[in-house]
Amino acid sequence: MFSGLLWLLRIDELELFRVLSGSEKDSGRFAGILRCRYRDFLYTPRHAELLHLRRKESVQLTARFAALFTIVLLLVVPLWDGAYGAGFWQSQTVIMRFLVVVVAIAVLLNRAVSSKWRRRLPYLPMLLVVIAATLLCGFSGSDLNANTRMLTAHSFLLMGIVVLVAIMPLTLVEAGVMVSPILMLLVLGARGPVASGYVPLEMVLFVLLPLSVMAALVQLYRTIVAAQEIAIDPLTGVYTRAFGMEMLSLNFETAYRKRSPLTVAFIDLDDFKKINDKFGHDYGDRILREVGINLSQRFRRSDLVIRWGGEEFLVILPDLTLERADEVIQRVMSPGLAELANGRGQQASCGLAERVEDAISQPHNLIDLADQRMYDAKKRRDREQIVAEGLSGRRTSSASKAKARPDSAALNQSLN
Repeated sequence: MFSGLLWLLRIDELELFRVLSGSEKDSGRFAGILRCRYRDFLYTPRHAELLHLRRKESVQLTARFAALFTIVLLLVVPLWDGAYGAGFWQSQTVIMRFLVVVVAIAVLLNRAVSSKWRRRLPYLPMLLVVIAATLLCGFSGSDLNANTRMLTAHSFLLMGIVVLVAIMPLTLVEAGVMVSPILMLLVLGARGPVASGYVPLEMVLFVLLPLSVMAALVQLYRTIVAAQEIAIDPLTGVYTRAFGMEMLSLNFETAYRKRSPLTVAFIDLDDFKKINDKFGHDYGDRILREVGINLSQRFRRSDLVIRWGGEEFLVILPDLTLERADEVIQRVMSPGLAELANGRGQQASCGLAERVEDAISQPHNLIDLADQRMYDAKKRRDREQIVAEGLSGRRTSSASKAKARPDSAALNQSLN
């Protein structure tokens, strides 16, 4: 069983090596802002929102499993090692076991670390379990009343926690912090036999620790890839609608808590159906792909570009008022969002809505209002185009004015 575990961890190590060496590189997997970078495996203070959420869920769930494992082991093992016998409270080891169980219960119930610190450093609950188990091994090693079976049980506890660390998606720095208490225990020379009685704990941990760190990095890579496959639209490289709704709710809650503005821009490409009908869907896909790339590059890193459906895009603009967002949209869209076959730029209609100025209390109402304003802008553009071409029966002011209209006038925004 032990050799099988080492073999699985070795496979994970080889997989991570292939990822970092580039042999596993795939353009689809590495598209978008969630693509894997070397620094993501070392230390990233703030991953993309989706990755941070997925990592936090996985890390904290593993910490609760580790806490449950610790509680069950320390409550059942005394039946085997005789700790429940006479002089129960006279042993330093038994008292330490009780304290470790208390810490594990707090982690299991999400009471060990405040929610604020869990959001910032999601691995802190697991680190508390690691520190508690390490101290237990250290104290029991110096306790004259601790028997060999007690030391063996603590060795199994420590090895189980190391294995659980291996399935957590941690960066190299986080994994180093996580195993540092165990390394300190090894440096101080704490000893204790494993179940077989033939292999010292130090040798087992020296093998398991580097493999668990490598396995944690592989889990981080898999988390990045899985998050990207869920969140990134494969055609345009921007976020998907499902992820966009999740991020809008998160940003809306953050803006409400901070009392800051939050603007949503709803963008619809003009005459895209005609382009598809005339040039085919392959050409339309190329336009959508170019639009996605241009929108992602022209907005801020904190802004979220989402493909809402078909030729519709949604952009979440945190900390921007309507006036400021209008300026940003004008600058982003005035050059055209893609180059058409006739040499002109792909234009679009846009509607804006802002949480504070429009008195919006729900995220979906923000989208609905921006969507309605986009359609109002598109209708206004169509009416202006009909008048300009003299097809409505109305008289235009002059032919020269119609010709002087810039191509970018097709961009319509309604802030009413």
